[in-house]
Amino acid sequence: MSIAHYSVRISIRAHLSIHQYLLALILLAAGSLMATPLAASDQGRYFVSGYTGRAADDRLLDIVTRFNTGFIDSYLGAAALGWVHKDGKHLRSEIEGQMVRHWGEQDHWEFNAAYVGRWKTFPWDQYVDTSFALGAGISWATEVPYIEPRAKELGQEESTRLLGYLMMEIELQPPGESPWSGFIRLHHRSGAKGLFDDVNGGSNFIALGGRYYF
Repeated sequence: MSIAHYSVRISIRAHLSIHQYLLALILLAAGSLMATPLAASDQGRYFVSGYTGRAADDRLLDIVTRFNTGFIDSYLGAAALGWVHKDGKHLRSEIEGQMVRHWGEQDHWEFNAAYVGRWKTFPWDQYVDTSFALGAGISWATEVPYIEPRAKELGQEESTRLLGYLMMEIELQPPGESPWSGFIRLHHRSGAKGLFDDVNGGSNFIALGGRYYF
């Protein structure tokens, strides 16, 4: 491989946004599920979730790499209904719809739809059944959110109602067949580097919640 070809490959990788990278991971997970034998125990099950959180002051990439952020006086409460689309030994895919209420520095409703990939197996599952989820979709706000875009230094005056949606989640559940679980979630809205109405930046909320499977 020539040095020039190698430099081009590095340049292409450097220009991939975090949103494109996360979307690629979700697509890879979905493709893996198609080739994985299904587990009849969970496929087709529904679940309801509730969570509440506070807006973070940092960017998505900084939050997930530094695990440290300040907060601003903007809050949300959410109710979600989900459905297990496919279920394999290690991976599960889900479809989730959300209804979200904001208060504090912004006051409006938000409605989201996301496709979620969930990794289910960890070495300590016999003690605490753990899963990691990554999802992407679209988000609609009834008003233009006041705190978006998060990075005002980008020179953009306001956001827009329709943006992209991302979520990251760690779910903890008692080992066995308990239908209850708790989770911590990163709830993210943004323009996906200008994909939605040329919006750069967005908002991030750190949330805690609970879930019931039925």
